[in-house]
Amino acid sequence: MHILERSFHKKCVTAAAGLESGGYTCERMARPREFDVDQALDRATEVFWTRGYEATSVQDLVDALGVNRASLYGTFGDKAQLFAAVIDRYGQHVNSIVARELAPPASGAAAIRGWFRALIEAATQPTGPRGCLFIGTLSAGTDAPDALRDRVVAAVRASTDHLQEALARAPELAQRDDLRALARFFAAEGHGLAVLARAGVRRQELEAAAEVALRVLEPVVPR
Repeated sequence: MHILERSFHKKCVTAAAGLESGGYTCERMARPREFDVDQALDRATEVFWTRGYEATSVQDLVDALGVNRASLYGTFGDKAQLFAAVIDRYGQHVNSIVARELAPPASGAAAIRGWFRALIEAATQPTGPRGCLFIGTLSAGTDAPDALRDRVVAAVRASTDHLQEALARAPELAQRDDLRALARFFAAEGHGLAVLARAGVRRQELEAAAEVALRVLEPVVPR
């Protein structure tokens, strides 16, 4: 996004986030912006991801973004509104993984395996925080506004729907009556892998754990 554009403003950002604007208008908050919004969101994401929402202060964000408080508030609003922008941006990243690995025609074990591998790759990058921002937010506990927590929960639950759809596209699985339970199982496994990645477990070990989980889809051989 180009620098020196007109600033986003409290009402504009909060409207997109579904939060109250506190009475500010776009016209009232208009001012030149001298930083790159995309880069600022990347830095804010790393702060929230590393420290957690509750432990992140406005000063932490000011320091990480390299802006003053007036610019921060003028562009994103308060901490909750900036976090809303962060989870929207992160959600787009997660959706791109889902679209690549679980969208049609991907199906069955191959689709789940691709999803696991993509999640593990994203959660174990050599630079930046490990794990998953969504899972970290929910597992750490937070004082984030309910509207933001609800959006994180919805994003996490959506993975179960996508997994079930991918499983149902496999002819050998489509008639099973436990597809929803299987989807929940794989979603839980994926979330658990993110937690393990956060704890420093190596990628190879995470991939081995995912392969064990996939064994539940193997045909049962009569003894």
